[in-house]
Amino acid sequence: MDVDLLFIPMNSVQWKECSSLGFIEPSLQEGFKSIRSIEAYTPTVVEEIINFKFVDQNDLLLILIDPIRIQIPIKNEFNDIKPNSEEGGFGNSKRYPVVHLQGKISIDAVIDRIPIQKDKDGLFHFHIETID
Repeated sequence: MDVDLLFIPMNSVQWKECSSLGFIEPSLQEGFKSIRSIEAYTPTVVEEIINFKFVDQNDLLLILIDPIRIQIPIKNEFNDIKPNSEEGGFGNSKRYPVVHLQGKISIDAVIDRIPIQKDKDGLFHFHIETID
């Protein structure tokens, strides 16, 4: 994988549960037992996806993951993503590149967690700078 960082958005309740268990698993990220992989995003698309998918949230944590520390299969693909506030339906969705982490990942893969909040315009803004 050519990406230095992966980002997993979650709220503080989800993070507390993950940190107390010592791992992040798919059902904890989204709150659904049927989810089989953790959705992670690359630095190039994370801000756009968060502002689209998490439109119903006011504050989130960005969990920074070091891909080298992940000991499970990783699958890159394009997915149709819709805002969390939409229930069912085929309406408002966009296609984005998503990194699927196929199973649980240890908290040891977490480099940092960054709290982000919406600004006065109702959008999440953050700057990600990577150094090669």
